[in-house]
Amino acid sequence: MLEEKFGGVPKPVPPMPNMLKEVERKLIEGQGNIAELDRRQCKAIPFLLWTSPQGWSENQQFMQDYLSWAEHNWRAGPRQLWRHYLLNMDPGSLATRRIGAWIEARADRLSLTLQAFSKKWDLFKPNQAIARLGGALLANAEVIAEIESLKIGRDTLLKSAFLLSVLKTIGEQLKNFRQKTDIALTLKSLLIPLGDTPTNKMHGPPDLREGALRSIVEGLVKWAENQEQIVIEQTLDLIYQLIGDPRLPQCQGRWQAIDAAVREVVEQWLTKVTIDAFFRFMRELRTDRDDMVREREKFWRAYERAITRAWLITGRDGEPLAVQLLDKSFAKFASGANVQRDHLGLMFRIGSYVVLEMNKTGSTLFWPAGDKDMPGFFLHEYNRASLINSCPQGPDYGAARFKMKHMPTNGWYKKYVNQIYYKTNVTPTWPK
Repeated sequence: MLEEKFGGVPKPVPPMPNMLKEVERKLIEGQGNIAELDRRQCKAIPFLLWTSPQGWSENQQFMQDYLSWAEHNWRAGPRQLWRHYLLNMDPGSLATRRIGAWIEARADRLSLTLQAFSKKWDLFKPNQAIARLGGALLANAEVIAEIESLKIGRDTLLKSAFLLSVLKTIGEQLKNFRQKTDIALTLKSLLIPLGDTPTNKMHGPPDLREGALRSIVEGLVKWAENQEQIVIEQTLDLIYQLIGDPRLPQCQGRWQAIDAAVREVVEQWLTKVTIDAFFRFMRELRTDRDDMVREREKFWRAYERAITRAWLITGRDGEPLAVQLLDKSFAKFASGANVQRDHLGLMFRIGSYVVLEMNKTGSTLFWPAGDKDMPGFFLHEYNRASLINSCPQGPDYGAARFKMKHMPTNGWYKKYVNQIYYKTNVTPTWPK
């Protein structure tokens, strides 16, 4: 009696797959007529209602007939349907709206716990409920724990259309959100069990999955642009989990629906991460001249505002650190001549030119962006010897493709500055 009065949502035992197939078959044959279904089969309908490719959830006549049957044949229907309603909550779905209104009219049949939760969050008004729950997560409220206390397992909750709807509304709210929030850390921690591209693992219609991903990515970026650097880093970490690096070929398809301006911001953030990683690698890998590392970093940092993309290339010794800092977002030097284990390269673009800076006594290579005889950005592997041999020794104002050496006795700073300005019209910004 206490459980019935005060307990959470009952956990139903899912029907056997063959039963659901039989229910689906009968519904298809009867064009949605539930008269041919027995009581057990009718009670199984919520397990396929929102997921069936037949679209029963958006069929007005079917929903009307089903709720009419439940009214006359299923006394515990409101409490049993409450769980399905919550986990499949999609304000755009007819079934969500119809079942929500139906349960609300019979809320007295719910446990006191479910009544209180439903009233607190306006649960039977899907748009308002999702907006309020999303806002609560933004305010760092323990919403997920509160839902778990109703005896809904976290794994079930994480894979639900409900969470997709919440992510979608959070993204919409973030676009105009200016306050501080731990939402990037909150969502990162929440979604970790689902691994990479977590929205693909949630059970909801494709349009909801796509809309949720687009909304949360765009909202996070627009909000984080106005936050401090640590928040940008946290946000970038979450975006990497949600959708991956837009520069990687295997991730580019996921980014097609994302606003182009948002993608540009993310790529610029990733450019900074890549540059920072390169100079960290130069400091941590063996070098005969620490002063040379400091000089090169100071020089190229003066051009950082003009660098529009960057890509790290490493030898074998740098791979473990590259995986740690950049995951899959780096390249390797192909084994062969002119490659040592501790070689590094930073490929980046300044204006109309691509630059490849290398560590140790390696040259700096320059070539025009779009040069069809030179490799592009974001490849998995580069041939170091081929790159070096493709660029004749410079500087030579008549050569489009060339290489230069930063020798300590030849005033390389000035020569590099002059050459970069001549080719790109870009000047350095030295720190004050």
